[in-house]
Amino acid sequence: MSKVKVPETPKERLELAKRYLKNAKEDLKKSGVIKEAGVYKDIKLVSRASGTAYLASLEALKALFLAKGIYKDIGEVKNRLKKHSVYYESLKKVMGIGKDRDILIYLFNSVYDILHLGGYYRELQDKKAIDSGFEKVEKMIRIVEKHINGRT
Repeated sequence: MSKVKVPETPKERLELAKRYLKNAKEDLKKSGVIKEAGVYKDIKLVSRASGTAYLASLEALKALFLAKGIYKDIGEVKNRLKKHSVYYESLKKVMGIGKDRDILIYLFNSVYDILHLGGYYRELQDKKAIDSGFEKVEKMIRIVEKHINGRT
C-alpha cells in the first residue's frame, strides 16, 4: 500500500489552498442563485463551499508560516494550529512582509466571520456576503504567493 503524500513545503501548501478554493467555487456555482433575492439557492452547497474556502485560507496561512519560519515543519504546524486564535497569534509573529501582515489579519478575520461562521455554520446564503468572503480568500492567496515567491 502506498503512502499518502502530505504537502510539506510552502509551495505545496499554497497549491493545496488553490485546489480547495477551486473546489469551493465549483460547489458554489452548482448552488445556483435566486437573482431577485440575491441569495444562493442550495444551502448544503453554500455551506460546503464556505467551509472549503475557509480551509483554503488556512492552507494559505500554513504556507506563509512555513515560508517565514514561524513553524519548522508541517508536523509542528499540524500540532499547533488547531484554533482560529492560534492562526491569528501566529500571523502577528510573521515578520518581513510589511503592511501585508495587517492586511492578512483583517482578511482572515473577515473570512472567519463570513465563510466559517456565516456560510458554514449559520446558513448564510446572501450572495454578496459569500462572494465577498471568496474574494478575501483569493486576496489572501495572492499575498501569500507573492511572499513565498519572493515578489515583495
